[in-house]
Amino acid sequence: MIQMWNIEDRGEREPLTNVGVTVNAIASSKDGTLIVTGDVDGKVVVWDTSLQRCEAAEQHGRMITALDVFPPYIASGSNEGTVVLWKMREPGLFPAVPNPLTLRHGSTSVSSVKFSPVGNHIASTSAHWGCRVKIWHTRTGDEIISIPIGGSPTHSLAWSNDGRRLFAGCSNGFIYCFDTVTRKPFSKVVEPRPGDDAITSLRVSNSGQFLISFSAPGRTVDIWDIRDTTLSYKSLHSYGRCVSASTSPDDLYLASSGDGTKISIRSLCGVVESSYFLHRLAPLPGHSEPFTYISTAAHRAWKFGELERAEDILSREIEDERYQGFNCYSRANRALIRTRRGNLNGALDDAREIMVSQPLLISPTRIWSLVPPYGQTDGTQIPPIIHIAKAKALIGKGERRGAIDVLGSVHYGDAKGFVECIKSIMLFEVDPHDKLNSGTELDEPPALADASSCPWVKTRMTRELLLVAEHYIRRGEYNEGIRLLAEAPDLIPFLHVPEAMIFPLVFGWDIYDLQYMAQQLVFQALFASGRAREVMDFLRVHENRLDEENEARKADLGWLGEKLGDEAMRHRNYDDAITWYSMSLRLYPESRVIDCGSEFAKKCLSAIEVASDAPDGAITKDLALIAHYPPGSARLHVKRSQAKAFKELWHGALEDADQAIHKDKLCPWGYERRYMALHALHRYRDATETLGNLVTNLEMEESADPSVRHLRMKYIARAETTKRIDTQINAIREISPLVLIYVRTGNLCDATERIRIFKTDRIFYELVSSMSTELDINRIKKVVERYFRYVMFSHTWEGKEPTFQDLSEKPVYELDPHPLKRKLRCFCETVRDDPEGYLWAWSDTCCIDKTIDTVCQKSIRSMYNWYKESALTIVLLADGSTTSLKNNRWMTRAWTLQELLSPRFIRFYNRNWQLYLGDARPNHKASSHIMGELAEAIDVAVDTLLDFSPASLSIRAKLRLASTREATEKVDIAYALIGIFSSDLIPVHRDPEDALGLLLQEIVHRERDAKAVLDWIGKSSQFNSCLPAQISAYKVSLHSPPPIPENVMKARIAELRTVFPLERDVITFFETLSALGSILDFTHRRLSLPCLTFSVSVDTARPDEASSASGQSVVYQAHAEALGQLEFKTSYTTFETKDEVVLVYPWIRDLLAQINLPGSDNYTLALRLLVHLEQPFRALLLVKQSVDTYKRVATDNEILIPHRKVRSLKDIGAKVLDIR
Repeated sequence: MIQMWNIEDRGEREPLTNVGVTVNAIASSKDGTLIVTGDVDGKVVVWDTSLQRCEAAEQHGRMITALDVFPPYIASGSNEGTVVLWKMREPGLFPAVPNPLTLRHGSTSVSSVKFSPVGNHIASTSAHWGCRVKIWHTRTGDEIISIPIGGSPTHSLAWSNDGRRLFAGCSNGFIYCFDTVTRKPFSKVVEPRPGDDAITSLRVSNSGQFLISFSAPGRTVDIWDIRDTTLSYKSLHSYGRCVSASTSPDDLYLASSGDGTKISIRSLCGVVESSYFLHRLAPLPGHSEPFTYISTAAHRAWKFGELERAEDILSREIEDERYQGFNCYSRANRALIRTRRGNLNGALDDAREIMVSQPLLISPTRIWSLVPPYGQTDGTQIPPIIHIAKAKALIGKGERRGAIDVLGSVHYGDAKGFVECIKSIMLFEVDPHDKLNSGTELDEPPALADASSCPWVKTRMTRELLLVAEHYIRRGEYNEGIRLLAEAPDLIPFLHVPEAMIFPLVFGWDIYDLQYMAQQLVFQALFASGRAREVMDFLRVHENRLDEENEARKADLGWLGEKLGDEAMRHRNYDDAITWYSMSLRLYPESRVIDCGSEFAKKCLSAIEVASDAPDGAITKDLALIAHYPPGSARLHVKRSQAKAFKELWHGALEDADQAIHKDKLCPWGYERRYMALHALHRYRDATETLGNLVTNLEMEESADPSVRHLRMKYIARAETTKRIDTQINAIREISPLVLIYVRTGNLCDATERIRIFKTDRIFYELVSSMSTELDINRIKKVVERYFRYVMFSHTWEGKEPTFQDLSEKPVYELDPHPLKRKLRCFCETVRDDPEGYLWAWSDTCCIDKTIDTVCQKSIRSMYNWYKESALTIVLLADGSTTSLKNNRWMTRAWTLQELLSPRFIRFYNRNWQLYLGDARPNHKASSHIMGELAEAIDVAVDTLLDFSPASLSIRAKLRLASTREATEKVDIAYALIGIFSSDLIPVHRDPEDALGLLLQEIVHRERDAKAVLDWIGKSSQFNSCLPAQISAYKVSLHSPPPIPENVMKARIAELRTVFPLERDVITFFETLSALGSILDFTHRRLSLPCLTFSVSVDTARPDEASSASGQSVVYQAHAEALGQLEFKTSYTTFETKDEVVLVYPWIRDLLAQINLPGSDNYTLALRLLVHLEQPFRALLLVKQSVDTYKRVATDNEILIPHRKVRSLKDIGAKVLDIR
């Protein structure tokens, strides 16, 4: 458990509960918002003190022995001798960025790790004899220096506030100091007292003026004055009997623990002089006159540009008794801040108050005499900051002469040169404005006389050059501006001199700012003069000079590089875009790039935008959306990936996308670019997976960001695409065979297996990948249809063909070399090797499991449609003629009729698997010769063959085609016609006559066409006597009387008007027939047949001499009422006197169809009906079986009633007969 206290009210805060193990190391951020703990089990835990919670944890070794934090970095040392640099995604946000830096310090436990004041370096050491202190580069992990420290184990490290001194506390009680600038060996600055031992803890105050050390086992806490950098440090105070100790962030309190459980908190204000708590800013180190004293809080706010907050802090300190001896400095500091904020009167009031109210200002190094206000004395001994603050206020009010007098009054000590430098800069900054207002040309500053190492002189010269160069650039004289900037001295070596800390307080810029401003102006001039490419070269030269202490400036250049890359992208200059994005990544490879460039960067960018052509709208829109994503290297990788994609550099685009995802696992645009690259590289499986991750992340993220919402709406979930594909697959599945041969392997596959194969195929992933933003239903349909298309096999069975069970055991290509199995293998190979790339094949021999009745039934009923929907039907002709289809056995088989008619694509092969007639067309239906030969062979029109449907031919024509076909299993004759007649027949019957009877019964019942089915000659079926026993009975042609000429019709009607003068009798007859015409029905083996009946009396009988002995027929002579004498031949020999025999005219529907004459009255229509009734017709002979049932007497010849005249209606009956 970690306990915290509020010092002001001594109240305990809610403890931070650990994970149940011992805390071995602890560190906090300077602002106290983060606490990092290290456990004995090697876990690094980050705590957010403002939220009172643990953010997350990372693992490092077996035990954490040292910790330090400098947001966003955390350093942990372990007992295994390693240091790990963790980088938080954002300050306080764990888990850390993946792949932290691991530094190998040595083989023994790391005792201390400490970040430098600006976090660019980290020092580490270990507590063993002969140890060394190592300094590392924070960002890269490179070792900068390894320093021996006299052999003694080292327990603790601490940096001075300026980063120039590194203190080390050793087990021998000595404190050593290392100068990081001169890099001289460690020197002893504190020697142990008797009884003291190891220095186990060191801490430099925030003011940088004293050092606190804790030693054991003497258990003493010492406070050392470290203001003097050359001498041994003196002790300011010492506490005994302390087990451990620490100070508050403001240095005002010391917390220590003794032998008991209590913690003592002491105020240091009473034991340490107040000046030690203040930052002592002086232009030179050591005992030079201070520029000012300032508290840590005020200095921090001032340094970071929080001027309002700094002024507020200083106002409180002026009234604070603890700062009573220094409130004049606080007032002077406030005066200078007020000048920066534009409150010039307030600044002058502060300056005047100091000079009037304080007779003496006591400094630790000298006594300053205070004199009356400005103008009454020369102010020789007034501290420099008071003069500078007052001079700046006067300059701001336009009183330049007064400012010069104030600054000129400083004549004392080593501060004079520094004040002169500030004076020169202040006045020179005013001159350009005055001269510009008056229209006077600016004078170039004089050249630097020598290579002076004085930072004041070089700083003044650089500032003057910048002002003049900026003037030239504003006037459009870019080359002159660049020439002047090239003469600017190099200020990088002076970044860490003491005065470098003062310039930002006075002017708001530091030495580095001047160096950076020079670069800014060079960039601006180059851009404005159209020399953007030179900027890249300039950056490559100066890139390494942008150290980590100025990462914000690097970020600013990174921002500019990104914006220039965007501009290049908008104008389709993809090579330039890649170069700019790469430059930006080099400048800022890890941290987040700022999302708002400086004024100079915006000026550079505007110069490019003004000179550019109209941008590409689509790319601009994409970049605008990506701009909503938090700035940083992940976003840069996304943009560079997009630029490479436009160049079709897909591998590079993929690498950048992977980098974006690596740096931010939740980066949606990284997944988007990765998907695009993978799809272009034809890695569709990976692309689909990436697309799924993208959509899943977008769906899980409840973001209010419009760009994320746009991206979420842009992409379609894989599940939705798969659902649409499945819908199409199911539609194809419904019209496809149950089992197919996968020609790549030769294995049988049911629908489930085919779908599985499809969904592991590259084609499936390509389809899903291509449907990322829009569901193209037509394309889905085309791809699915093409993949699942199949080729049907049409052939004649020739013996023991390979079965379903054969192929269930081994693939087609592994079957034994039996000729019939070879036939199947050749078929599969032909399909497999077809240029169309077919994958699936079907053969009736092996693709139907004939041991399962339901499978057989469904296959038989579906076979016509399977052939019709096939991509191709391959016909293997039987042995016989190879030059004529008509005489080939294939043309005689029952099943091959539908295999000929239904396919839309067909190809004929001979027995040697050579194309019929050598015709290499992919579809032989395109061959007029082959189609003409087929049409002639079966006596149908070529057009019917090219596009057959069950409605293409009449019922009788289809029965005629079937009558010439044969089947090994007679029942198959009927089943082979199911598809051709669109029948719903369920193939469960084994009796051939029942199967054919059911089919014909359905046709009559559905089509109401008696003539097509009942007009036959042959033997009656046991199913129903009106149906033939065999399909061959339909070879006979239908009797169709010739049409009656209209003049003959009219003449005969005129005659009939005299024969039947009573209209009522004729109309009644007509109406009776009209009512009967719709009664035709055939169900349950019973035929309800409307017909005209004529009574028949059988007169004589004689044997038919032409008939065979096995099928003896009898020739009968008979007489029919109203029809006269007739003769018929039949094997029915049981006519008896009592038999009621009738001759029927069953073609009433056809009769009524012939007399339909619009506009005619019923009498005329009735007479027209009688005229047609007089024409020759083919009659059926029935014999009555019982009271209401009849049986047809099958005849060996047609009973054709010749033409005769109707003279009476009395002998013509009209009724519905029940025939069985």
